[in-house]
Amino acid sequence: MVKGITRRLSEYVTALRFEDIPAEAVDRTGRFVLDAVGIAFRASVDSDSTGSIRDGFVALARDGKASVFGTELSLSPAHAAAINASLCHSLDFDDTHREGSVHPGASVVPTVLALAEEHGADGPQVITAIVAGYDVTCKLAMALDPQSHYDRGFHPTGTAGVFGATAAGASLLGLSAEELENAFGVNCSQAAGSMQFFDNGAWNKRIHPGLAAHNAILALEFAKRGFVGSSRAIEGDHGVLHAYSDTARAEVAVSGLGERFEILHTAIKPYPACRYAHAPLDAIIDLVEEHGLVPDDVESVVIGLPEAGVGLIGRPVERKRAPKNIVDGQFSMHFLAAVALTSRRMTWDEYDLIGDPGVDNLMQRTEVVPDDEASRAYPEQWLSSVEINTRGKRFAERRTGARGEPELFLEWDEIERKFDDLAEKVLTADQRLGVKEASRGLSRGEGPRLLCESLRRPLRHEVDQEFVSTAAITGV
Repeated sequence: MVKGITRRLSEYVTALRFEDIPAEAVDRTGRFVLDAVGIAFRASVDSDSTGSIRDGFVALARDGKASVFGTELSLSPAHAAAINASLCHSLDFDDTHREGSVHPGASVVPTVLALAEEHGADGPQVITAIVAGYDVTCKLAMALDPQSHYDRGFHPTGTAGVFGATAAGASLLGLSAEELENAFGVNCSQAAGSMQFFDNGAWNKRIHPGLAAHNAILALEFAKRGFVGSSRAIEGDHGVLHAYSDTARAEVAVSGLGERFEILHTAIKPYPACRYAHAPLDAIIDLVEEHGLVPDDVESVVIGLPEAGVGLIGRPVERKRAPKNIVDGQFSMHFLAAVALTSRRMTWDEYDLIGDPGVDNLMQRTEVVPDDEASRAYPEQWLSSVEINTRGKRFAERRTGARGEPELFLEWDEIERKFDDLAEKVLTADQRLGVKEASRGLSRGEGPRLLCESLRRPLRHEVDQEFVSTAAITGV
Protein backbone atom coordinates (compact mmCIF):
# COMPACT_ATOMS: atom_id res chain seq x y z
CA MET A 1 0.00 0.00 0.00
CA VAL A 2 1.34 3.42 -0.98
CA LYS A 3 1.67 5.74 1.99
CA GLY A 4 -0.36 8.90 1.92
CA ILE A 5 1.13 12.36 2.07
CA THR A 6 -0.01 13.06 5.62
CA ARG A 7 1.59 9.86 6.84
CA ARG A 8 4.83 10.47 4.94
CA LEU A 9 5.16 13.95 6.42
CA SER A 10 4.45 12.57 9.89
CA GLU A 11 7.11 9.91 9.55
CA TYR A 12 9.63 12.38 8.17
CA VAL A 13 9.17 14.87 11.01
CA THR A 14 9.31 12.33 13.80
CA ALA A 15 12.37 10.59 12.33
CA LEU A 16 14.39 13.75 11.62
CA ARG A 17 17.50 14.09 13.77
CA PHE A 18 19.93 16.92 14.31
CA GLU A 19 22.68 14.92 12.62
CA ASP A 20 20.58 14.84 9.42
CA ILE A 21 20.57 18.64 9.08
CA PRO A 22 23.29 20.40 7.02
CA ALA A 23 25.57 22.80 8.90
CA GLU A 24 24.36 25.73 6.79
CA ALA A 25 20.76 25.06 7.83
CA VAL A 26 21.80 24.89 11.48
CA ASP A 27 23.54 28.25 11.20
CA ARG A 28 20.61 29.90 9.45
CA THR A 29 18.19 28.69 12.11
CA GLY A 30 19.87 30.92 14.69
CA ARG A 31 19.62 33.86 12.28
CA PHE A 32 15.90 33.31 11.76
CA VAL A 33 15.35 33.12 15.52
CA LEU A 34 17.14 36.44 16.07
CA ASP A 35 15.17 38.02 13.23
CA ALA A 36 11.84 36.85 14.64
CA VAL A 37 12.42 38.01 18.20
CA GLY A 38 13.70 41.42 17.07
CA ILE A 39 10.47 42.01 15.18
CA ALA A 40 8.44 40.84 18.17
CA PHE A 41 10.20 43.25 20.53
CA ARG A 42 9.49 46.26 18.32
CA ALA A 43 5.90 45.18 17.70
CA SER A 44 5.38 44.94 21.45
CA VAL A 45 5.55 48.75 21.68
CA ASP A 46 4.91 50.05 18.17
CA SER A 47 2.06 47.95 16.81
CA ASP A 48 -1.38 49.35 17.50
CA SER A 49 -2.89 45.87 17.77
CA THR A 50 -0.51 44.60 20.47
CA GLY A 51 -2.55 45.62 23.50
CA SER A 52 -5.73 43.89 22.41
CA ILE A 53 -3.90 40.78 21.24
CA ARG A 54 -1.86 40.38 24.38
CA ASP A 55 -4.65 41.25 26.79
CA GLY A 56 -7.03 38.91 24.99
CA PHE A 57 -4.76 35.89 25.19
CA VAL A 58 -3.64 36.68 28.75
CA ALA A 59 -7.29 36.75 29.84
CA LEU A 60 -7.56 33.09 28.85
CA ALA A 61 -4.11 31.90 29.93
CA ARG A 62 -2.86 30.01 32.93
CA ASP A 63 0.53 30.18 34.59
CA GLY A 64 3.35 28.29 32.92
CA LYS A 65 7.03 28.43 32.10
CA ALA A 66 6.82 29.95 28.61
CA SER A 67 7.94 33.57 28.27
CA VAL A 68 5.95 36.39 26.74
CA PHE A 69 8.69 38.22 24.88
CA GLY A 70 9.83 41.35 26.62
CA THR A 71 7.72 41.02 29.75
CA GLU A 72 8.18 39.19 33.04
CA LEU A 73 5.13 37.05 32.31
CA SER A 74 5.38 33.27 32.06
CA LEU A 75 2.28 31.57 30.67
CA SER A 76 1.10 28.24 29.35
CA PRO A 77 2.88 27.44 26.07
CA ALA A 78 -0.20 27.79 23.86
CA HIS A 79 -0.93 31.32 25.05
CA ALA A 80 2.67 32.55 25.21
CA ALA A 81 3.27 31.18 21.71
CA ALA A 82 0.06 32.81 20.46
CA ILE A 83 1.12 36.25 21.72
CA ASN A 84 4.71 35.94 20.53
CA ALA A 85 3.73 34.59 17.11
CA SER A 86 1.28 37.44 16.59
CA LEU A 87 4.00 39.94 17.50
CA CYS A 88 6.42 38.31 15.05
CA HIS A 89 3.97 39.01 12.21
CA SER A 90 2.57 42.36 13.33
CA LEU A 91 5.07 44.52 11.44
CA ASP A 92 5.04 42.44 8.23
CA PHE A 93 8.79 42.31 8.62
CA ASP A 94 9.16 38.54 9.09
CA ASP A 95 10.85 35.93 6.93
CA THR A 96 9.34 34.82 3.62
CA HIS A 97 9.48 31.64 1.58
CA ARG A 98 9.26 32.76 -2.03
CA GLU A 99 7.87 29.65 -3.70
CA GLY A 100 5.25 29.12 -1.02
CA SER A 101 4.51 32.84 -0.57
CA VAL A 102 4.42 32.13 3.16
CA HIS A 103 5.97 33.40 6.41
CA PRO A 104 7.12 30.21 8.18
CA GLY A 105 9.04 31.58 11.14
CA ALA A 106 6.25 33.60 12.74
CA SER A 107 4.35 30.51 13.89
CA VAL A 108 7.17 27.94 14.07
CA VAL A 109 9.79 29.81 16.14
CA PRO A 110 7.47 30.95 18.98
CA THR A 111 5.87 27.49 19.18
CA VAL A 112 9.24 25.81 19.57
CA LEU A 113 10.61 28.30 22.10
CA ALA A 114 7.45 28.13 24.23
CA LEU A 115 7.47 24.33 24.32
CA ALA A 116 11.23 24.25 24.90
CA GLU A 117 10.84 26.40 28.02
CA GLU A 118 7.87 24.46 29.34
CA HIS A 119 9.30 20.99 28.83
CA GLY A 120 13.04 21.56 28.74
CA ALA A 121 14.96 21.03 25.51
CA ASP A 122 18.52 21.28 24.34
CA GLY A 123 19.89 23.21 21.38
CA PRO A 124 19.87 20.35 18.87
CA GLN A 125 16.23 19.58 19.72
CA VAL A 126 15.25 23.20 19.16
CA ILE A 127 17.13 23.41 15.85
CA THR A 128 15.64 20.12 14.61
CA ALA A 129 12.12 21.18 15.51
CA ILE A 130 12.42 24.53 13.75
CA VAL A 131 13.88 22.96 10.61
CA ALA A 132 11.07 20.38 10.54
CA GLY A 133 8.47 23.12 11.01
CA TYR A 134 9.84 25.18 8.13
CA ASP A 135 9.84 22.10 5.90
CA VAL A 136 6.18 21.29 6.53
CA THR A 137 4.95 24.89 6.36
CA CYS A 138 6.74 25.68 3.12
CA LYS A 139 6.18 22.40 1.30
CA LEU A 140 2.47 22.50 2.11
CA ALA A 141 2.24 26.15 1.03
CA MET A 142 3.86 25.25 -2.29
CA ALA A 143 1.55 22.26 -2.71
CA LEU A 144 -1.48 24.50 -2.23
CA ASP A 145 -0.32 26.63 -5.20
CA PRO A 146 0.01 30.16 -3.78
CA GLN A 147 -1.82 31.87 -6.64
CA SER A 148 -4.86 29.61 -6.38
CA HIS A 149 -4.80 29.68 -2.59
CA TYR A 150 -4.79 33.49 -2.53
CA ASP A 151 -7.48 33.62 -5.24
CA ARG A 152 -9.69 31.54 -2.96
CA GLY A 153 -9.17 34.16 -0.25
CA PHE A 154 -6.77 32.26 2.03
CA HIS A 155 -3.55 33.35 3.72
CA PRO A 156 -0.98 30.50 3.70
CA THR A 157 0.83 31.83 6.77
CA GLY A 158 -2.27 30.81 8.71
CA THR A 159 -3.42 27.76 6.80
CA ALA A 160 -0.06 26.09 6.18
CA GLY A 161 1.41 27.62 9.34
CA VAL A 162 -0.71 25.56 11.72
CA PHE A 163 0.62 22.36 10.14
CA GLY A 164 4.21 23.58 10.31
CA ALA A 165 3.91 24.67 13.94
CA THR A 166 2.31 21.32 14.79
CA ALA A 167 5.16 19.47 13.09
CA ALA A 168 7.72 21.56 14.95
CA GLY A 169 6.04 20.91 18.29
CA ALA A 170 5.76 17.20 17.62
CA SER A 171 9.46 17.04 16.85
CA LEU A 172 10.40 18.84 20.04
CA LEU A 173 8.05 16.76 22.22
CA GLY A 174 9.10 13.46 20.68
CA LEU A 175 5.65 12.41 19.46
CA SER A 176 5.22 9.30 17.35
CA ALA A 177 4.30 9.42 13.69
CA GLU A 178 0.81 8.16 14.55
CA GLU A 179 0.33 10.90 17.15
CA LEU A 180 1.48 13.57 14.72
CA GLU A 181 -0.83 12.21 12.04
CA ASN A 182 -3.72 12.58 14.48
CA ALA A 183 -2.61 16.12 15.34
CA PHE A 184 -2.54 16.94 11.62
CA GLY A 185 -6.07 15.52 11.53
CA VAL A 186 -7.10 18.11 14.12
CA ASN A 187 -5.40 20.81 12.02
CA CYS A 188 -7.72 19.88 9.18
CA SER A 189 -10.48 21.50 11.25
CA GLN A 190 -8.34 24.45 12.34
CA ALA A 191 -6.49 25.67 9.24
CA ALA A 192 -7.64 29.25 8.76
CA GLY A 193 -6.54 32.66 7.57
CA SER A 194 -8.81 34.87 5.50
CA MET A 195 -7.60 37.72 3.29
CA GLN A 196 -10.75 39.71 4.07
CA PHE A 197 -8.64 41.92 6.36
CA PHE A 198 -7.79 43.96 3.25
CA ASP A 199 -11.30 45.37 3.23
CA ASN A 200 -10.64 47.77 6.11
CA GLY A 201 -6.96 47.31 7.00
CA ALA A 202 -7.97 45.04 9.88
CA TRP A 203 -5.60 43.38 12.31
CA ASN A 204 -6.69 39.80 11.53
CA LYS A 205 -3.58 39.04 9.48
CA ARG A 206 -1.37 39.71 12.50
CA ILE A 207 -3.02 36.99 14.56
CA HIS A 208 -2.93 34.34 11.83
CA PRO A 209 0.41 32.89 13.02
CA GLY A 210 -0.66 33.45 16.63
CA LEU A 211 -3.76 31.34 16.15
CA ALA A 212 -1.69 28.81 14.19
CA ALA A 213 0.78 28.47 17.09
CA HIS A 214 -1.99 28.23 19.68
CA ASN A 215 -3.98 25.70 17.68
CA ALA A 216 -0.88 23.64 16.92
CA ILE A 217 -0.22 23.17 20.62
CA LEU A 218 -3.90 22.37 21.19
CA ALA A 219 -3.73 19.69 18.48
CA LEU A 220 -0.58 18.23 20.04
CA GLU A 221 -2.18 18.09 23.48
CA PHE A 222 -5.17 16.25 22.03
CA ALA A 223 -2.96 13.82 20.13
CA LYS A 224 -0.79 13.07 23.18
CA ARG A 225 -3.94 11.99 24.99
CA GLY A 226 -5.12 9.59 22.30
CA PHE A 227 -7.44 11.85 20.28
CA VAL A 228 -8.23 10.37 16.87
CA GLY A 229 -7.92 13.03 14.18
CA SER A 230 -9.10 12.93 10.58
CA SER A 231 -7.07 10.58 8.41
CA ARG A 232 -5.48 11.90 5.21
CA ALA A 233 -5.92 15.44 6.54
CA ILE A 234 -3.80 16.91 3.76
CA GLU A 235 -4.56 14.84 0.66
CA GLY A 236 -8.03 13.44 1.46
CA ASP A 237 -11.17 14.13 -0.59
CA HIS A 238 -12.10 16.88 1.86
CA GLY A 239 -8.58 17.54 3.07
CA VAL A 240 -6.71 20.81 3.01
CA LEU A 241 -5.35 20.55 -0.53
CA HIS A 242 -8.77 19.99 -2.06
CA ALA A 243 -10.67 22.37 0.19
CA TYR A 244 -8.29 25.31 -0.02
CA SER A 245 -7.05 25.31 -3.63
CA ASP A 246 -8.30 24.68 -7.16
CA THR A 247 -4.89 23.66 -8.53
CA ALA A 248 -3.14 21.90 -5.64
CA ARG A 249 -0.11 19.75 -6.41
CA ALA A 250 -0.11 17.07 -3.74
CA GLU A 251 3.27 15.57 -4.64
CA VAL A 252 5.00 18.88 -3.87
CA ALA A 253 4.17 18.47 -0.17
CA VAL A 254 6.63 15.57 0.10
CA SER A 255 9.10 16.50 -2.62
CA GLY A 256 12.71 16.48 -1.47
CA LEU A 257 12.04 15.45 2.12
CA GLY A 258 15.37 15.11 3.89
CA GLU A 259 17.24 16.48 0.90
CA ARG A 260 15.88 19.96 0.24
CA PHE A 261 15.60 21.85 3.53
CA GLU A 262 13.19 24.74 3.11
CA ILE A 263 14.90 26.89 5.73
CA LEU A 264 17.69 27.28 3.16
CA HIS A 265 15.12 28.60 0.67
CA THR A 266 13.63 31.21 3.01
CA ALA A 267 14.44 34.92 2.93
CA ILE A 268 14.87 37.57 5.61
CA LYS A 269 13.18 40.90 4.94
CA PRO A 270 15.18 44.12 4.97
CA TYR A 271 11.97 46.19 4.67
CA PRO A 272 8.78 46.04 6.81
CA ALA A 273 6.42 45.56 3.88
CA CYS A 274 4.90 42.90 1.65
CA ARG A 275 7.70 40.84 0.13
CA TYR A 276 6.45 41.47 -3.41
CA ALA A 277 7.58 45.08 -2.98
CA HIS A 278 11.16 44.35 -1.95
CA ALA A 279 12.91 43.94 -5.29
CA PRO A 280 11.30 47.14 -6.65
CA LEU A 281 12.31 48.94 -3.44
CA ASP A 282 15.91 47.75 -3.89
CA ALA A 283 15.88 49.04 -7.47
CA ILE A 284 14.29 52.40 -6.64
CA ILE A 285 16.67 53.12 -3.78
CA ASP A 286 19.67 52.16 -5.91
CA LEU A 287 18.51 54.32 -8.84
CA VAL A 288 17.75 57.31 -6.63
CA GLU A 289 21.14 57.12 -4.91
CA GLU A 290 23.11 56.43 -8.09
CA HIS A 291 21.59 59.25 -10.12
CA GLY A 292 20.76 61.72 -7.35
CA LEU A 293 17.06 61.74 -8.20
CA VAL A 294 14.72 63.94 -6.19
CA PRO A 295 10.92 63.69 -6.00
CA ASP A 296 10.27 66.99 -7.80
CA ASP A 297 12.06 65.66 -10.89
CA VAL A 298 9.95 62.50 -11.14
CA GLU A 299 7.22 62.61 -13.77
CA SER A 300 6.14 58.96 -13.56
CA VAL A 301 7.06 55.61 -12.09
CA VAL A 302 6.07 52.26 -13.63
CA ILE A 303 6.61 49.08 -11.63
CA GLY A 304 6.18 45.64 -13.19
CA LEU A 305 5.33 42.62 -11.02
CA PRO A 306 3.94 39.11 -11.45
CA GLU A 307 0.16 39.10 -11.63
CA ALA A 308 -0.04 37.70 -8.08
CA GLY A 309 1.96 40.66 -6.82
CA VAL A 310 -0.14 43.20 -8.70
CA GLY A 311 -3.27 41.70 -7.22
CA LEU A 312 -1.88 42.00 -3.72
CA ILE A 313 -0.09 45.38 -3.72
CA GLY A 314 -1.24 47.10 -6.92
CA ARG A 315 -5.03 46.82 -6.96
CA PRO A 316 -7.50 48.40 -6.54
CA VAL A 317 -5.56 51.43 -7.71
CA GLU A 318 -7.72 54.01 -5.98
CA ARG A 319 -7.23 52.23 -2.64
CA LYS A 320 -3.50 51.67 -3.12
CA ARG A 321 -2.98 55.36 -3.90
CA ALA A 322 -4.74 56.43 -0.72
CA PRO A 323 -3.55 54.27 2.22
CA LYS A 324 -5.33 55.11 5.47
CA ASN A 325 -3.29 53.05 7.91
CA ILE A 326 -0.14 50.96 8.25
CA VAL A 327 -1.71 47.77 6.89
CA ASP A 328 -2.81 49.69 3.80
CA GLY A 329 0.71 51.10 3.45
CA GLN A 330 2.40 47.72 3.79
CA PHE A 331 0.36 46.42 0.88
CA SER A 332 0.56 49.48 -1.38
CA MET A 333 3.37 49.44 -3.93
CA HIS A 334 2.38 53.00 -4.80
CA PHE A 335 3.00 54.19 -1.23
CA LEU A 336 6.18 52.17 -0.75
CA ALA A 337 7.66 53.42 -4.03
CA ALA A 338 6.83 57.02 -3.13
CA VAL A 339 8.47 56.60 0.27
CA ALA A 340 11.62 55.09 -1.28
CA LEU A 341 11.84 58.00 -3.70
CA THR A 342 11.39 60.48 -0.85
CA SER A 343 13.45 58.95 1.97
CA ARG A 344 15.86 56.68 0.05
CA ARG A 345 14.99 53.97 2.57
CA MET A 346 12.01 52.06 3.93
CA THR A 347 12.01 51.50 7.69
CA TRP A 348 9.18 51.11 10.16
CA ASP A 349 9.40 54.82 10.96
CA GLU A 350 8.57 55.67 7.34
CA TYR A 351 4.93 54.75 7.98
CA ASP A 352 4.71 58.17 9.62
CA LEU A 353 4.60 59.46 6.02
CA ILE A 354 1.07 58.13 5.49
CA GLY A 355 -0.88 61.25 4.56
CA ASP A 356 2.22 63.28 3.69
CA PRO A 357 1.32 65.60 0.76
CA GLY A 358 4.56 64.97 -1.12
CA VAL A 359 4.18 61.21 -0.84
CA ASP A 360 0.52 61.46 -1.84
CA ASN A 361 1.54 63.39 -4.95
CA LEU A 362 4.13 60.79 -5.94
CA MET A 363 1.59 57.98 -5.53
CA GLN A 364 -0.61 59.59 -8.17
CA ARG A 365 2.33 59.41 -10.60
CA THR A 366 3.02 55.72 -9.88
CA GLU A 367 1.64 52.77 -11.84
CA VAL A 368 1.87 49.07 -10.95
CA VAL A 369 1.36 46.76 -13.92
CA PRO A 370 1.58 43.03 -14.69
CA ASP A 371 4.91 41.99 -16.16
CA ASP A 372 4.50 39.01 -18.50
CA GLU A 373 7.99 37.64 -17.92
CA ALA A 374 7.58 37.95 -14.15
CA SER A 375 4.20 36.20 -14.27
CA ARG A 376 5.65 33.29 -16.25
CA ALA A 377 8.54 32.88 -13.81
CA TYR A 378 6.32 33.04 -10.70
CA PRO A 379 6.45 31.53 -8.07
CA GLU A 380 9.91 30.01 -8.59
CA GLN A 381 11.23 33.53 -9.20
CA TRP A 382 9.82 36.89 -8.18
CA LEU A 383 10.99 39.10 -11.02
CA SER A 384 10.24 42.81 -11.18
CA SER A 385 10.95 45.91 -13.21
CA VAL A 386 11.17 49.59 -12.35
CA GLU A 387 11.05 52.56 -14.70
CA ILE A 388 11.48 56.12 -13.40
CA ASN A 389 10.82 58.90 -15.87
CA THR A 390 12.15 62.37 -15.10
CA ARG A 391 12.35 65.51 -17.17
CA GLY A 392 13.93 64.24 -20.36
CA LYS A 393 15.48 61.07 -18.89
CA ARG A 394 14.42 57.50 -18.26
CA PHE A 395 16.00 55.22 -15.65
CA ALA A 396 15.12 51.53 -15.67
CA GLU A 397 16.15 48.30 -13.95
CA ARG A 398 15.03 44.70 -13.89
CA ARG A 399 15.54 42.60 -10.79
CA THR A 400 15.65 38.82 -10.56
CA GLY A 401 15.51 38.80 -6.79
CA ALA A 402 15.53 40.93 -3.69
CA ARG A 403 18.15 41.45 -1.02
CA GLY A 404 17.66 38.92 1.74
CA GLU A 405 16.60 36.12 -0.62
CA PRO A 406 18.49 32.82 -0.25
CA GLU A 407 20.70 33.78 -3.19
CA LEU A 408 21.40 37.19 -1.60
CA PHE A 409 21.09 36.15 2.03
CA LEU A 410 21.91 38.54 4.84
CA GLU A 411 25.07 37.99 6.89
CA TRP A 412 25.00 37.72 10.68
CA ASP A 413 26.12 41.33 11.13
CA GLU A 414 23.36 42.60 8.81
CA ILE A 415 20.72 40.67 10.74
CA GLU A 416 22.15 41.93 14.00
CA ARG A 417 21.92 45.52 12.72
CA LYS A 418 18.29 44.92 11.82
CA PHE A 419 17.74 43.49 15.31
CA ASP A 420 19.38 46.50 16.95
CA ASP A 421 17.34 48.93 14.87
CA LEU A 422 14.16 47.19 15.96
CA ALA A 423 14.98 46.42 19.58
CA GLU A 424 16.87 49.56 20.62
CA LYS A 425 13.59 51.24 21.49
CA VAL A 426 12.82 48.37 23.83
CA LEU A 427 16.01 46.80 25.20
CA THR A 428 19.20 48.19 26.66
CA ALA A 429 22.46 47.62 24.80
CA ASP A 430 23.42 44.87 27.26
CA GLN A 431 20.06 43.15 26.82
CA ARG A 432 20.39 43.29 23.04
CA LEU A 433 23.89 41.85 23.23
CA GLY A 434 22.59 38.99 25.35
CA VAL A 435 19.91 38.09 22.80
CA LYS A 436 22.39 38.26 19.90
CA GLU A 437 24.97 36.10 21.66
CA ALA A 438 22.34 33.55 22.67
CA SER A 439 21.04 33.35 19.08
CA ARG A 440 24.54 32.72 17.77
CA GLY A 441 24.96 30.12 20.48
CA LEU A 442 21.83 28.35 19.32
CA SER A 443 23.39 28.02 15.87
CA ARG A 444 26.36 26.35 17.56
CA GLY A 445 24.06 23.81 19.17
CA GLU A 446 23.97 25.48 22.57
CA GLY A 447 20.80 25.22 24.66
CA PRO A 448 17.99 27.79 24.50
CA ARG A 449 17.99 28.66 28.23
CA LEU A 450 20.05 31.85 27.92
CA LEU A 451 18.07 32.96 24.90
CA CYS A 452 14.75 32.46 26.66
CA GLU A 453 16.01 34.28 29.75
CA SER A 454 17.06 37.20 27.53
CA LEU A 455 13.60 37.35 25.99
CA ARG A 456 11.89 37.45 29.36
CA ARG A 457 13.71 40.48 30.71
CA PRO A 458 11.43 43.47 31.39
CA LEU A 459 11.12 46.16 28.75
CA ARG A 460 12.23 49.73 29.21
CA HIS A 461 9.04 51.05 27.61
CA GLU A 462 6.73 52.49 30.26
CA VAL A 463 3.55 51.25 28.58
CA ASP A 464 4.74 47.68 28.81
CA GLN A 465 5.87 48.16 32.38
CA GLU A 466 2.34 49.28 33.20
CA PHE A 467 1.01 46.18 31.46
CA VAL A 468 3.30 43.90 33.47
CA SER A 469 2.27 45.59 36.71
CA THR A 470 -1.42 45.24 35.87
CA ALA A 471 -0.97 41.58 35.01
CA ALA A 472 0.82 40.97 38.30
CA ILE A 473 -1.96 42.67 40.28
CA THR A 474 -4.67 40.62 38.60
CA GLY A 475 -2.76 37.42 39.21
CA VAL A 476 -2.45 36.46 35.55
